[in-house]
Amino acid sequence: MADERYHTLVLSADAGIRSAQNVLASLRETISHHDRIGIDTQTVTAADLTTVQSLLSARNKAAELDKSVVMLAPLGAALADVLQAAGFLAEGQAQASFWSPVSEPLPRA
Repeated sequence: MADERYHTLVLSADAGIRSAQNVLASLRETISHHDRIGIDTQTVTAADLTTVQSLLSARNKAAELDKSVVMLAPLGAALADVLQAAGFLAEGQAQASFWSPVSEPLPRA
């Protein structure tokens, strides 16, 4: 994996329902132009279940296109709080591995 290049998409500020269309547009555009995407959520100040749905949808769409989406460490506090409260980080949860962020720096494209 060391020789693979990743594009970093930084989500910031409000990534919740009020900004859902913008978040989805950014995710779609990034997936259309890059094969490997790392998502940085450190500066997200607001997140909700819409954020979680958008990220899961982006991961699924990328997989359909034989592309990859990973979460970068550390997860932003706002997103981590939503994931914890909604049970997405619970042991045995089907999507839990997606929320385990990649902690090593990814080579940038």
